[in-house]
Amino acid sequence: MKLHLFNPDNDLALAANVADYTPPRSVHRFREALAAIPAWLAQPGDNLYAPGVTPQWLASKGLDVGLDPVGDPEPWGWSAAAAEFYRRLKIPGPFPDIERIRSLSHRRSALNLYRALEGRLPYPLPPAPMEIRSTDELPETDRIMLKSPWSCSGRGVVDCEGMTSANIRRRADDAIRRQGSVMVEPKLRKLTDFAMLYSGGRFAGLSLFYTSGPAAYAGNIVDCDEGLAARIGAEWLRETAEAVEACLPKDYRGPLGVDMMVYETDDHRRLICPTVEINFRKTMGFVARALYRRLGPGRFAITAAPTAPGLALIPPSPNFSATFLPD
Repeated sequence: MKLHLFNPDNDLALAANVADYTPPRSVHRFREALAAIPAWLAQPGDNLYAPGVTPQWLASKGLDVGLDPVGDPEPWGWSAAAAEFYRRLKIPGPFPDIERIRSLSHRRSALNLYRALEGRLPYPLPPAPMEIRSTDELPETDRIMLKSPWSCSGRGVVDCEGMTSANIRRRADDAIRRQGSVMVEPKLRKLTDFAMLYSGGRFAGLSLFYTSGPAAYAGNIVDCDEGLAARIGAEWLRETAEAVEACLPKDYRGPLGVDMMVYETDDHRRLICPTVEINFRKTMGFVARALYRRLGPGRFAITAAPTAPGLALIPPSPNFSATFLPD
């Protein structure tokens, strides 16, 4: 039996690296509103920590999940704050190596994956990302993305196109001051966002998602892998999945998602950037796969509004809705 916890602020908690971490108010509202999301991933007999959810609501969705605060810890992601949460419930573990997960969750892991993939793929990689610790190392162009080492859901990601050099330096300096460095990536002509999911060190499937703003998650296409691959429309998906699997850290066996993109080159080729980001935790792609198994193909969306079309996946909230719209 597992005790599931939705803590989407986990990357921010990893940045803070303290057991008594408190998320920003807006993130806390999101966490509370979507607390029921792990119920769609849970196995029958598991428990969910979600004070705003009732047994009647779970039963109305056909979810065989309890609400008792007992079971083996199963958070959305691991951090010192997540471990402390379970300790306060008198649950002693088992807990993973939090410091190792924090190290892996640094965006540097995407750079390490890039280096490991060089020469392994049947297509060229885009220009390499870089980690800088001084604004003197910034390239002289605004065609870059700045990414704080630990950040999530678009927070800490800056699209610099159109910004002045002074403003780019200010944003980079802010990230360096707070987290010690900043990741700099070339801005590519993105066509499609997608991810490859892994569990137990093995490829677990595809995720096709869409965003709002530079990188804020908005929803997933829900379909089988064959359907998702057709929508992604890129060559060498299988070769990419196998190469990434071979290059992932061997000491991490939990769920993870490797964010990727299909982009257009200057000579109008459609290629894969396989190292946009690595999330060493659950992602909404895993939820989308669970929804496909339960509900079939469709669209999964999270909206900053109390209502949206489709089957409600969370109890009513004044701030957010999470819905499934069947095809």
